[in-house]
Amino acid sequence: MNIVPVTALRSRRLSWAVVLLALPLAVAGCRGSAPAMSVQGESVVTPTAEEDALYIALIRGMNERGQSQAALAFLDDYLKRHPNDVEALGLKGEALLRTKQYDAADQIYIALDKRRVQPVAAFGLGQVRAQVGDWKGAVPQFARAAEAAPTDPRVLNNYGFALLKTSDYPKAYDILARATQLSPQSPQIRTNFAIAALNSGHEQQVDGILQPIPAAEREAALSFARSWKP
Repeated sequence: MNIVPVTALRSRRLSWAVVLLALPLAVAGCRGSAPAMSVQGESVVTPTAEEDALYIALIRGMNERGQSQAALAFLDDYLKRHPNDVEALGLKGEALLRTKQYDAADQIYIALDKRRVQPVAAFGLGQVRAQVGDWKGAVPQFARAAEAAPTDPRVLNNYGFALLKTSDYPKAYDILARATQLSPQSPQIRTNFAIAALNSGHEQQVDGILQPIPAAEREAALSFARSWKP
């Protein structure tokens, strides 16, 4: 199962971010920003809050398109100006996860956890542990994330899957039932829910759980669920 980051972005905002890639450096002065002075005495324009938001949108889009190495380069630049920006730090943790820099990602999320940035911190800590195969360590972190975001199906799905990996099938069934109600069109969540049902005494529900999955994919989902092992 792919661990899913807790991020969201409307496509229209992304398209603006792509168009305005050079905006913070090239035309920020058009927004009325106050110029600063570089060490060489040259005038340097500070991006506005609106331009910073577009910059973050661009970085988020890079992560979502699998361009996380580029995202890290942009984040380094952004965090020089805003070292305590929790959204940027969360995106950096995500980019580090996507590039398999697990120790560095863990440190980002630990720092965010100390600042009580939830569910991002706990979810990130759970992701790090899941990616290195420490499912027992992932479960309590995902549980904390689910407590902070009880209606986020992505958080619940990852929590439920971690419970499956630790063979806590009754608890996984309850969590994944809720995730399915919140995101009824997700084949991944339904497949995980079917696994939980098969292993927790709810076999008779499996056909109904998988019924909304397109017919061309339903048989493969059932076969996967029946053959699944932690």
